[in-house]
Amino acid sequence: MPLLFSACITFFFTYSTLPEAYGENNFKGLLSILLVFIVSASLLLDSKDSERVISGVLIAGKINIIWIFLQTIFWGILKTDLNDLVFNQTLHMVENASQYKASGLVSTGLCWNAGGIAAAIILVFAFESVQWKILALISGFLTQSSTTIIGVVVVMLFFFFQYITSEKIKEKIKLRNFLISFTIIGMGISLLVFVPKIQSMLDKVIGTSIDRLNMIFNEGSQLDSSAAAHFNYYSNLPDLIHQMNSGQLFFGHGIDCSGLPYTKLTRQYFWLDSWFLESDIANTFLGMGLLGITSLYFFLFYIAVKRWADSKIVFIVILSYIICGYFYDVQSVTYYWLLFIEFALLNYKTHMKERKKELPNE
Repeated sequence: MPLLFSACITFFFTYSTLPEAYGENNFKGLLSILLVFIVSASLLLDSKDSERVISGVLIAGKINIIWIFLQTIFWGILKTDLNDLVFNQTLHMVENASQYKASGLVSTGLCWNAGGIAAAIILVFAFESVQWKILALISGFLTQSSTTIIGVVVVMLFFFFQYITSEKIKEKIKLRNFLISFTIIGMGISLLVFVPKIQSMLDKVIGTSIDRLNMIFNEGSQLDSSAAAHFNYYSNLPDLIHQMNSGQLFFGHGIDCSGLPYTKLTRQYFWLDSWFLESDIANTFLGMGLLGITSLYFFLFYIAVKRWADSKIVFIVILSYIICGYFYDVQSVTYYWLLFIEFALLNYKTHMKERKKELPNE
């Protein structure tokens, strides 16, 4: 509720001062947040409703994971851009269906930017079986997306520490799960060893992913254009704050209008009618001010703290989303749908029940 209240204040404070394109962003942002709250309040009435919503997102995440593997195989072996083939040449839905970087085609699933599906892949890794966890982890690296990789790794570290500190560490692993996992790993190793094209393709993808992570954690590394742009979002914040009046500091420049002050300062994308910073922190602060960013992170920390006692994995998922927000706008702009998922996580019970069933009686 505080986030909706903040969005309303920002909209009415800024709507008369914005250029037309940014005014549309402001209105669409308010409408999106309003719809999320209305739908959440009317549809997420109990844990069963939440379970159905999360189940749908998990299915979508699995479909995207499979598609990422197909994209990688089609491009690596056949030199065919699968998204362009399907969504441009065949269905004529979009002109630009794929993303390319210096390393070549980037596998992004059924989305132009992997940041848009990062949240779903993280959920699959958090809530699904070991086999899907392995596939989600690999697909994260195949996307070359720092957001997706780091989000999955945060959840993976939770499972790792949970495992090494568990009293059940010496319990027998179910034979079925062991055989399935062993088969998947064995097939993967065989492909790497015996199929040179796949080996070369994965070497390039994994190498690029490692380079991007090194850029983040090693200050001496040379940033690529994308990483440099994201780094500048934060390095320019002091100058941006200095230019804000008291109203803009507390209420922002307009929902999803972070590009307006940023262009005035840096001239970046000055030819565009409107754009936004691809960062939850920077976009929310510049767009909705101190009130907006406080409301957003109060909402996220409220979910995390509330679920800590009965479902630590939900706490970790929310923590992962918060960290991902440093690297991309996973919460805001096009992806306000994630707020709806986070509402569902407040009452999500299925995973806990399944975990309890799997634990043997002591």
